[in-house]
Amino acid sequence: MWGNTSINVEVGVRKLKHRKFPFAAASIPASSANLGPGFDVHSIALQKPQLKMEVALRPKGIRVIELQGTYKNDVTSDPNINAAGKALDSLLSLFGKSDGYLVKINAEIPPRKGLGLSGAESVGAVLCANHLLHLELDSRRIVEMAGAAEPSRHMDNVSASALGGFNIAYINPTDKQVNFTTMQPPSDLGVAIVVPNIEKKSTEETRHLVPSTVAKDKYIASMSYVSVISAAFARKDVRSILETLPWDFVVESARADGGAYGEGVTSIFLRDEKQALTERYHVAETISGAGPSRALWFSRREDAKMKKKNHLGLINPAIEFVSERFESLGHKVQQVYVTTPSGKGAVLKSGK
Repeated sequence: MWGNTSINVEVGVRKLKHRKFPFAAASIPASSANLGPGFDVHSIALQKPQLKMEVALRPKGIRVIELQGTYKNDVTSDPNINAAGKALDSLLSLFGKSDGYLVKINAEIPPRKGLGLSGAESVGAVLCANHLLHLELDSRRIVEMAGAAEPSRHMDNVSASALGGFNIAYINPTDKQVNFTTMQPPSDLGVAIVVPNIEKKSTEETRHLVPSTVAKDKYIASMSYVSVISAAFARKDVRSILETLPWDFVVESARADGGAYGEGVTSIFLRDEKQALTERYHVAETISGAGPSRALWFSRREDAKMKKKNHLGLINPAIEFVSERFESLGHKVQQVYVTTPSGKGAVLKSGK
């Protein structure tokens, strides 16, 4: 089943050094993956932050990535390392194309914070190249090719950035292909992304912290919660989402105790934080992607009602609580995005 995918691209011709080169531009949403117990399965697109990208075809041998935006100094421009460059090299090689490329990235998604920057880069590169080269790839193929530039080829981040909405990734047992079920998120669901100044380990390092075997009771608990979360998104049942989303019994605790989320953030510290957020503010906390950012999920209606009573609502005190917890460990919050899930994936860039 596919959701209302919206992979649209702005196309034009730009004159550079007296030659004309076709270009395509797109805006790609950040994503939050590994939602609660849905490791490598559940992901969701975010309204904010977003990545803007422009891709121009150039003569053979030219491979250039130019960076702009808030995080331009924190992202590599090496096409052998940058996800956009890796995705383009893979695509051009696969289809026997000799073109070079110039990629301009407006880097507004903080890198290495669990918000899917590399997935957004690879999605933008593939969908722009698909249009420029008239490849006519369908949405599933675009996600597959973008995922090839991701560590271990995991598809959750790229599916959310490409397709939008809430995504369930699964492997077809017959042909072994990765498929996706995409749902529109509930309009009542809000999220605040709290980004700390913690330097996280690489995604590959954090994956090595995930246990290879799971006890039967944890498996059963995880399966039950993943099932409820999936059904709750299908029914747009925000209450059930908030009740079940925070509780991962395997991955988050192992990564926390392995130091993946910053010094002092143990599984017990994280469990206590989640419990307090649920009881005090009706806010569900998940680690976004491989961390260290926190995603605080809440009911927008309930938050608005509470603001009429205390002028603060629910999510603002919850953000302050999490920020104070970071500070108690010697960390600081460097950015907060109060936003909503995005029902659209990569879309046409406005303003031209």
